[in-house]
Amino acid sequence: MSLQDVPVALIEACREGDRVAVERLLRQISPDIYRIVYSMLRDHDDTDEVVQETLIRLFRYIAKLKEPEKFASWTMRITVSQVQTWRMKRGRLRMYEISDGMDSEDSVIAMTGTNAHNPRDLASRRQIHEQVESAMATLPDRQQTAVVLFEIEGCSIKEIAQTMACSEGAVKFNIHEARKKLQRRLGYLVQGLFRKVGGAVQGESQVAKAEDS
Repeated sequence: MSLQDVPVALIEACREGDRVAVERLLRQISPDIYRIVYSMLRDHDDTDEVVQETLIRLFRYIAKLKEPEKFASWTMRITVSQVQTWRMKRGRLRMYEISDGMDSEDSVIAMTGTNAHNPRDLASRRQIHEQVESAMATLPDRQQTAVVLFEIEGCSIKEIAQTMACSEGAVKFNIHEARKKLQRRLGYLVQGLFRKVGGAVQGESQVAKAEDS
């Protein structure tokens, strides 16, 4: 069950202290949370740790959720917060990986016209893997979070703004800056692969830049 599909009745039962309902909820949304965390950390052991902490906080604070209809964005906000906390504690450089097959559902770049069994193509895939991993590792946390939620998770600008506790303009700015850096480092590899963000109002970038600094 995705975060957006959780029944309001189930959330209400959790808010009222129904432990069976809470256990059912956490069990159903765990795969979705795992996917979101893994898309940012790309390490199963680290993801397990962050997911566990996220579920603990959801269990602890769901009774305080005042608007059940905002459960999805509330959960994503807690999840992203736990990822950021983990990064600060570990002080580790984030490494964004792309699967060796390059065709899984959470891959960003897909090669066409190549043979997965051809040694030359496999070498090319590994090289692209290293280039993308290196490029994503250079992004600041907020830019990486914004671009992952938008490009990989398919979240809307509004949802990301709620998750990151910032304005929609700041989200667009972070995505824009992340894309510029990725395009500068990866060139044709990411050409034409980004989703459309939508037009920004005049002066929005400067306001967002000031807000995000």
